[in-house]
Amino acid sequence: MNYEAWAEWYDIFYAAADPGDIDFYHGVCHASGGPILEIGVGTGRIALPLAEQGLEVVGIDLFEPMLKVAEKHALDAAPLDGSLRLIQADMRNFDLGRKFPIVTIPARTLLLATTEEDQFKTLCTAAQHLKDDGTMAFNLFYPDPEMLADDPDEEFLLEVVEKPDGGRYILTAKNHFDIDNQLNRGTQIAEELNPNGEKLRREELDVVVRYLYPQQILALCDRVGLNVIEMWGGFEGEELTEASDEIVVLTRHS
Repeated sequence: MNYEAWAEWYDIFYAAADPGDIDFYHGVCHASGGPILEIGVGTGRIALPLAEQGLEVVGIDLFEPMLKVAEKHALDAAPLDGSLRLIQADMRNFDLGRKFPIVTIPARTLLLATTEEDQFKTLCTAAQHLKDDGTMAFNLFYPDPEMLADDPDEEFLLEVVEKPDGGRYILTAKNHFDIDNQLNRGTQIAEELNPNGEKLRREELDVVVRYLYPQQILALCDRVGLNVIEMWGGFEGEELTEASDEIVVLTRHS
């Protein structure tokens, strides 16, 4: 994925979308009292409001372009009632030398580790930064059979954002599932149109993720030494079924 290009598009489309995760993550973070470790902080979509609300947040991300956007947002919002420290690091093997009462891995970030071993390393590293009585929260998409049968050549709409000048930003995608390896070698297509519908720019962003089934999440957490205390089918505590879009997980040390 070209994260230099994606950092800008990410902000455009996520600012307009309502994935429902912000209230959930803000809730568990406020309940902990902080400080907070967010793995996959991106452009600060979840972390920055927490820092504005007086909490200490440490955000990890591998990709410098995303962190640069987050830094700009933090400067624009300054002064913060809390604090936001941004660190470029690989989520599989960093060491901050401290532990947190709450560790979050939002926005399906765990799936960007594209092998079973890398997902294990990511959760191990996260768990090493979790206090003995702390809570870890993360979410993934539910790989339902209908989704896995997607035609790899079929493009579908994800988001439309209206511009003040009457133009639009459009985000579409194509899924290409590798069932044997539990991978989606997907493509997201971002376009900017002028008020006449003429294309101003277009960018294709390749994204590879490794999806997990609920029973695999339980086994992976057990291997790491984490006990799954909740596994929901949505950010409001919905029952997890094959019709769920999300798998939302709360864990603690076993």
